[in-house]
Amino acid sequence: MSVSSDHIALKEHVRESFRMIDSASYPELSNHSWDGIYGNGDKMAPGALYLAANMTRTMDLQPGMSVMDLGCGKGVTSEYLARRFKVRVNAVDLWINEEFLSSKFASHGLGTQITAHNLDITKPLPFVENQFDSIFCMQAFHSFGGSVVFLRHLLKHLKAGGQICIAGTCFNEEYPALQHSSIFSQTDGWDAEYASYHSPGWWCDLFGQSGLVRDVQSLELDNDLAMWEDVILYGWHRSGGSDDWFERSRWLIEHIAYSRTHRPYLTHFILTAVKC
Repeated sequence: MSVSSDHIALKEHVRESFRMIDSASYPELSNHSWDGIYGNGDKMAPGALYLAANMTRTMDLQPGMSVMDLGCGKGVTSEYLARRFKVRVNAVDLWINEEFLSSKFASHGLGTQITAHNLDITKPLPFVENQFDSIFCMQAFHSFGGSVVFLRHLLKHLKAGGQICIAGTCFNEEYPALQHSSIFSQTDGWDAEYASYHSPGWWCDLFGQSGLVRDVQSLELDNDLAMWEDVILYGWHRSGGSDDWFERSRWLIEHIAYSRTHRPYLTHFILTAVKC
């Protein structure tokens, strides 16, 4: 393929200024390779297990607890929770086949510790009320969770005094879709879901005003554009430095580069709350 001068310039910008996450800041992941942190290329979103580690640092997870991993994807976070904290996990996802997940967990020696469910979380659920000690939801809540009606539906399955922790990609400030910079409309056709992103403050208000929870804390992770940059560096590395991969990912690279000098910018948030 021919390579344009602006392609070369953008590639140099990534090489020179995009940051890898400092793995030394994550001792709990010391036994994970870069591939392991990103699920061996299983299309984990920015942050991957780095974000999961940040989330669990805000939680009190004890052996034997019952935890819902909501939006578990291909189960990387479910396995992390089960192995590190010795909790019992119900891994819930709309898109990933239940048989695939069950087989994967069993082959990794976790078949009795993790139960897989292929469910639409917005519909009636096969769980009893007050079943879970904690609900963990990484990189999924913005897709379905932005209303008090949904919170009431979900939190009836969390024990009183139980903790919910959600985290994901976001803009640092509220950014109504109609006001988005034109750059954020440029993708490869994949729905980046920017229209459903909300700021850390918006999530804090939703949970805090629901009357369902207490001790709500929602914050932007420090210097968290680095989690976006790291996923680009990982994908490029995994592709073997492919120009084709770089060109297909160019739209996201440009969104990240734009966010380094403009507001609002792409980042990550973590919210924790305790059920009343």
